[in-house]
Amino acid sequence: MAKPDRPSSIDRLPAEVRDLIASLRRDGSTIDEIMAKLGELRVDVSRSALGRHVKSLSAIAARMRESRAIGEALVAQFGEEPDNRLARANLELMHSVVMQTITAAEIDPETGEAKPVIFDPEQAMFLARSLQSLASAEKTNSDRMIKAKELATREAAKKAEGAAKAKGLSADTVDFIRKAVLGSDA
Repeated sequence: MAKPDRPSSIDRLPAEVRDLIASLRRDGSTIDEIMAKLGELRVDVSRSALGRHVKSLSAIAARMRESRAIGEALVAQFGEEPDNRLARANLELMHSVVMQTITAAEIDPETGEAKPVIFDPEQAMFLARSLQSLASAEKTNSDRMIKAKELATREAAKKAEGAAKAKGLSADTVDFIRKAVLGSDA
């Protein structure tokens, strides 16, 4: 996406001052309270610039909370195997990030207006590769799940066969049980 034409007056402040603003806001300070603290430190910023900056901090915090909630919901939703839940959650989160990147309008820090999303050729190529990697990761995850299911089925058939033999069932009955577990083609 295109970068802002110029940094806002808040963005040009030293990192310590920007961190202080973020900290005060996180702790629940109002814009007027932050302005008062900046006045004490002899930092000169306009109230409107601070307001726009605080608004952008709130938007970022909201996106982070939303992403965290989505991640937690996805992890809770997908399967009981931790590896599968994590892989699935990562894929879903990456899809979310790609969609946000494609549809997100950048806000001009001075005017507060949305700017159109514009990708240069390198960014478009990176996005295309990201989508390709996501598709590949989903296929890999799907293949892994299929193999795990097949392995579990074979192990279940082997255990059923062993249990049937231990109980003295006929060879035909053991074969019938094995085929029932594995499928009629086994």
